Amino acid sequence: MANITIYKVEKYQEEYYRIFSGVYNDFKQKAKSDYNFELEPLDYDNFVKSIEKGFIHCLILFEDSIPTGFLVYTTMISESLELNIIHCIGTENINTKRKLLLEKFIEINKHLMGEKIITYPMLGKQSQFASEIAKYGFKCINTSVMVFKPSDVNSINTMKSIYLPELEHNYSISNWNETYTKHIIQIINTSFKDSSDALFDHRFNSLKGCEDIVNKIVKNIYGKFLPEITKVLLYKNKPVGIIFANMTNKQIANIPICTILKKHRNKGYAKIMLKQLIEDLLTSALSQNHELKELNVSCDTDNLPAYLLYESLGFTREYTYQQAYHSII
Repeated sequence: MANITIYKVEKYQEEYYRIFSGVYNDFKQKAKSDYNFELEPLDYDNFVKSIEKGFIHCLILFEDSIPTGFLVYTTMISESLELNIIHCIGTENINTKRKLLLEKFIEINKHLMGEKIITYPMLGKQSQFASEIAKYGFKCINTSVMVFKPSDVNSINTMKSIYLPELEHNYSISNWNETYTKHIIQIINTSFKDSSDALFDHRFNSLKGCEDIVNKIVKNIYGKFLPEITKVLLYKNKPVGIIFANMTNKQIANIPICTILKKHRNKGYAKIMLKQLIEDLLTSALSQNHELKELNVSCDTDNLPAYLLYESLGFTREYTYQQAYHSII
């Protein structure tokens, strides 16, 4: 008689501390190679502390009482449930295991799904689950991570050789100033409320939500904010465009938001802003004598103008992943 594997999924509990560590550390070792993580995941003890403090939630998959996988999510973002990672050891029956974890996640959070969307960046090998997750009502947007590498001579030459127009009368470019905040919130709301980004981040749909986004950027929640590198496009001294910049770690910079109000587009000004941002970032790294490995940005693959903008300044596509989301029921 064939052996039958018994699966069960349970929330992390203190009694699982010792037996679960091997599964988590297996993920930690593969976070960069298998899931394209930029930042080093928390060590095991700090991961457990984050669960205990309620910052994150963890579901564990057991096979015959042995932990072999887990799912991590957070409810701390007011507008959404953020599913962070699904990791399983090995490859045998992996989608079956992912489904068991996902079904438990949905069961536990059913009461919230009428109020919040679910977001799930399916980084790396998680993309293998895309066709299965669609059966649970998830939709996916293809997202590319574009990267500018200062060590790449071709990227540097492309950036330096790009043709840039002159700024028309009444236009200027400034670094960040907190007095611009109210205008920038309005710009982001106007630019993104009808975009694909708003499908998986409902904050873009309201001024209050966009205020939360801007506050989290400038208050270093998404990384170290770089006000002296961030560029603001002004028309008659009033903001009409923004490219934010931050550092996600000591060697990697990121552009969390880049947009210009529609009536001020198609003038080449985004290229001017982006080139100035890159040049200032490189100069800052050189003056502080620290290695800058890359500047990156996430770009919806259907947003051709944005893709071409970054490509024209020397960015190359590093990888593409599926940004999954589940709308409010």
